Amino acid sequence: MIEELHQIGDIVSNRYKIISVLGRGGMATTYAATDCDSNQSVAIKVLSLRQSSQWKAIELFEREAQVLASLNHPQIPKYLDYFHVDLESDRRFYLVQELIEGESLAAIAQNGVRLTELEVKEIAIQILNVLCYLHELSPPVVHRDIKPQNLIRRPDGAIALVDFGAVQDIYRNTIAGGSTFVGTYGYMAPEQFRGQASCASDLYGLGATLLFLLTHRSPAELPQNRMKIDVRACTNVSPDFANWLEQAIEPTTEDRFNSARTALEVLQNNSSFIYQLKNNYIASLKASGEVEKARKLKPLDTRIQYERTRDRLIFKIPSLGYRPLTWVFGVLAGGIYWGLDKFILPYLNTFGLLSQIPLGFVALMVGSMSLICALLFVYALIGNVLIEVDRQTFRIAWHLFGIRIGRDRGYNSEITRIGIEEIETDNGQKSTHYAIWRGNTKHRFDSILMEKEEMDWILGELLDFLSAI
Repeated sequence: MIEELHQIGDIVSNRYKIISVLGRGGMATTYAATDCDSNQSVAIKVLSLRQSSQWKAIELFEREAQVLASLNHPQIPKYLDYFHVDLESDRRFYLVQELIEGESLAAIAQNGVRLTELEVKEIAIQILNVLCYLHELSPPVVHRDIKPQNLIRRPDGAIALVDFGAVQDIYRNTIAGGSTFVGTYGYMAPEQFRGQASCASDLYGLGATLLFLLTHRSPAELPQNRMKIDVRACTNVSPDFANWLEQAIEPTTEDRFNSARTALEVLQNNSSFIYQLKNNYIASLKASGEVEKARKLKPLDTRIQYERTRDRLIFKIPSLGYRPLTWVFGVLAGGIYWGLDKFILPYLNTFGLLSQIPLGFVALMVGSMSLICALLFVYALIGNVLIEVDRQTFRIAWHLFGIRIGRDRGYNSEITRIGIEEIETDNGQKSTHYAIWRGNTKHRFDSILMEKEEMDWILGELLDFLSAI
């Protein structure tokens, strides 16, 4: 049994007061402490020369301090100090770094918390962004020990990657000496046993960590098929995410993603994740048959242009005849301009008031009204409204001559519902709204004033498209 290096309340280097034990690794112990000079909470990692079985461990500990001192990322603990203390029969090495508040993913799982596929994907994206930073440094930094214990979820949901000191010698020591909550063994890529860790090894560790979060079992205990974890046999995730996980944990390095950047791009392009449909809204509609019920045939006499590919759905809606309010407003604006020219300006001129208004202001007012009227009339004649949905966004925009004008509403955040809502008006009558909901925000597309058959058709196509991707 390893001797405890410090007791609660000990003062290290006349500065750091030990508060509690955070964890014990292969050779080192990490403590929570307070910097008495700044009153800052810190984490202190301590390595005893007397307890270390080989000089290599000291070299690796120093390398960890050097690496941390060179890093600057909000999801990696900040390096603060490195020193050693000589005792009568020992030399102890200390690495002081920012204390990451929160719970490890291992502790969260141990408490019985089951994460959804969406939550697991959000964690993956956060860690992949950190790995992109590390792997794209020159030279690249390979963490080599991605596992649930080394991923800390802060109170705000951000995931921090900690412990940059694990290397092959400590791996072997950990395996020989026993395992922690889930055991380190299942998170190591096969090539690490041969001392050939690379950036791809971190991707394997991440994939194995995600499997643990989905199954609450060590990856080493999961069923295998031809020397590879059988993802589909032990999880119930979407086909796209299952494919991604399978590639992340390929036993052969060459078969994995070629970089963290590629893995991130592939994961983010999985549309079912990008839309973040809450409560499996589209999936439940599809299972209940609502999507099939909602689908309608395209009206024969519609002038709406429709384009659908595997990745995009576009409705191009002509304004003339479909936006009478735009036409009416254009006429009214023209009437206001005519009234300004025929009545208001002559009236001001009659009483000598026009001379008191700067000529530039009058010209600007008349010119602006002329431009607005011209645009409204042209838009009413040849403009279009576009409803566009792809794997990452939806947009409702006005288009004229192929250029977006007016308000372009594009979003890549969650779509929570698409459908029909009936609202009772002040006079007791019911108003029907066709809309896309984003949380509590509603974006109506019936305001384009199409025929009901056309709105039903568009609604059905939107639901079918989202359920298909």
